[in-house]
Amino acid sequence: MDSERIPSETHGGPDIAAWIAVGASTLAVTGLAVAGLGGYASVQPYAVEGTAACLVAASVFAGVRHLRASRAARDCEVAYGVAFASEVAARDRLSFARHTAALMATLPEGEGLRAVLEESLERYSAEAAALVGDDLTMATAKGVERAEVQAGVLRVAAETVRAGRAVADEIAAEGASALTIPLRIRGRVKDVVVLWRRGAAFTADDLDGLSLVARIVELSMENSALLGEVRDQLDGTLKMMMGLVEQRLPEYGAHSERVANYAAATARVLGLPEDEIDDVRTAGLLHDVGMLTVPEAILASPRRLEPEEMAVLRGHPEHGAELTGVANFGPRVQAAIASHHERVDGTGYPKGLAGDAIPLSSRILTVCDAFVALISDRPHRPRVSEDEAVEVLRASAGTHYDAAVVEAFVAAKPEVTAAGPAPAEPGILGEALA
Repeated sequence: MDSERIPSETHGGPDIAAWIAVGASTLAVTGLAVAGLGGYASVQPYAVEGTAACLVAASVFAGVRHLRASRAARDCEVAYGVAFASEVAARDRLSFARHTAALMATLPEGEGLRAVLEESLERYSAEAAALVGDDLTMATAKGVERAEVQAGVLRVAAETVRAGRAVADEIAAEGASALTIPLRIRGRVKDVVVLWRRGAAFTADDLDGLSLVARIVELSMENSALLGEVRDQLDGTLKMMMGLVEQRLPEYGAHSERVANYAAATARVLGLPEDEIDDVRTAGLLHDVGMLTVPEAILASPRRLEPEEMAVLRGHPEHGAELTGVANFGPRVQAAIASHHERVDGTGYPKGLAGDAIPLSSRILTVCDAFVALISDRPHRPRVSEDEAVEVLRASAGTHYDAAVVEAFVAAKPEVTAAGPAPAEPGILGEALA
């Protein structure tokens, strides 16, 4: 707000002079009236003239003060109107910015961005709204052909990248206006947000509002890039851990891959959200990584294990959860691995959990792990057919396995492309995983 438009101090001098003049005039008139009514000496002309002068001066001062007060009132009214309009506009910008943040946070990245662009069309009375970068994502108003605006959008986006700053461009030849905001990801201009329309130019308020929206999109993209790096790092760690297990158990890679595929498909049938499905798949790939802590003599033993040795082997789920925790995999992955040998009737290990006390992800892994083991050759028995394996699972539903998970697995199984029979699982590991 312009501080000069609102008077910041009170000018009392004219008020005092006006009151003195009015008071003096009043006394003079009163004195003249008393003198005339009382029959005193005749009133002198200079007294009348002086009284008239005082009255004139009082009127002038009062008029000046009235004009000043009126002008100050008008200035205050104008300033208030400007301030009120600015506040309303600011609140409107913040409201749309919060809505943008909600869309980007609650919808998948691509869907959130498209929703923001589509709503920006109406918010800024634009005919096209786009994000230009490695790809072009653009929304157009009803009745506007994409081909009509694409060339102009790409041109102003290129100008913005070259300038490295926001551009408000009036395209005289096309009778159109564009407004752009560059997005910097890690200090580099990577993408540009563009608004385009024919006719009136965009306003400074539009620029302020689009700047807020652009910053939110920028932060979302920055977070997505960081998340992608974390995932890449975790993928590298996952492959390294699987490689270490395969050095000791050459069959582990094929077995765990099949378990992971079946587990992800089953989780999808059960309606788990995508992020949890990803965690279930990761847990399937690493479900027996705790075998790294089991001595080689136990893993390769051709004889039946002693109770003490079996206790060591049965500690592998918890050790696997600890290892994945150290490797920065999430708590859901750790929990799934820690309980994947529990049984719904409480007879499993390592803690003897039962029913819903066992994480759903663990119950999914238990079913899928058992199925893959059943259809794989073992030293002590040949593999069974998939139909026979399903019957085994159903026969133990409610005791070893969660019945709802078994049926979800059966529904999901046709969607999983089998990689062929799993290789034999030699030694005591085959019996332990059965």
